[in-house]
Amino acid sequence: MSLLTKTGGGGSLSALAIDADKDWLGRLIKNLGLPVDDTDALRKQDAVLKAILTEAGQLVYAAAPGVPEVLAPDVGDKYLKAGAPPSWAAVPGGGFWETAADVTLSATSNILEATGIDPAYEILWVLLMSSWTPGSDICLRLNNGAGPYYNCSRYEVGSAFSRNPYDDATQITLAGPGGEGLVFYQFNGFIFQRLSNWRKTFNFTWNHTNSANGSNSHYIHQGYWDNQSSKVTSLRFTTSANYFDAQARLLVLGAR
Repeated sequence: MSLLTKTGGGGSLSALAIDADKDWLGRLIKNLGLPVDDTDALRKQDAVLKAILTEAGQLVYAAAPGVPEVLAPDVGDKYLKAGAPPSWAAVPGGGFWETAADVTLSATSNILEATGIDPAYEILWVLLMSSWTPGSDICLRLNNGAGPYYNCSRYEVGSAFSRNPYDDATQITLAGPGGEGLVFYQFNGFIFQRLSNWRKTFNFTWNHTNSANGSNSHYIHQGYWDNQSSKVTSLRFTTSANYFDAQARLLVLGAR
C-alpha cells in the first residue's frame, strides 16, 4: 500500500502526492520520531540546554560572546541586578530611601525627638504627624544645637502672604495657630548635607487644620543650619505650652 504516488515525471518531491484512493488523507501521520543524528542542529541544541539547565528556575545569560551560562534561582524578595555576570540583589527596605529614625509617642509630651541618625546620610526626609490643643509655636533644633546657627525665612501662604526672616536664630520656629478645638499638624521637608563642612540647607512645609473652625494654614520654611563641623544626627521638636499627643509620630528617611 503506497502512501505517495507520482504525479508527473522526474524524481523530485514536487512530483509526489498523497494517494487519496487509499484514504491516506483521513489518517493521522505520527511517530515520526526525534532526530537521530547527534550532529543534527536540533539534537545539539537540546543537548546543550539539558546540560546547563539542571535546576528549576535557572536563567540563561551570556558569560561571553557565544558562551551560555546560567544564574541559579534565589529566594525572598530579590531583583535581577545588571552586571557581568548578572546577580540577584536584595530589595532595600525603603527602596531608595532607608529608615533613619522612627519615633512614636506612647504618651503626651512636649518633646518629640529622633536621635542616632547615621551621619552617612546625605539627604534627610523628615515627616511629623501630630495633633494637640493650640496656643504655642513649635520649635525645631538640629542636634539640639541652640546656636545662634539658624538662618531661614518663614513664608505664610494663605489669604494674605507674609514673610518672617530669622537670622542667627537659636532654633527654627514653626508657627502654631490659635483658635479652638484640636489642631492637626503635618510637617515634612528635606535637609541636604552632602559634606560635613557644608552648611545644612533645608526646605520644610508646615500645615495646620483646625477641627473647630475649619481654618487652614500653610507655611514654607527655607534656609540653612550654619554648622559646618558635623552632620545632622538628631532632630528635636519642642513646644513651650501644651503637648504633642500620644501616637504622634516622627519619621526620618535617609538617602546616602
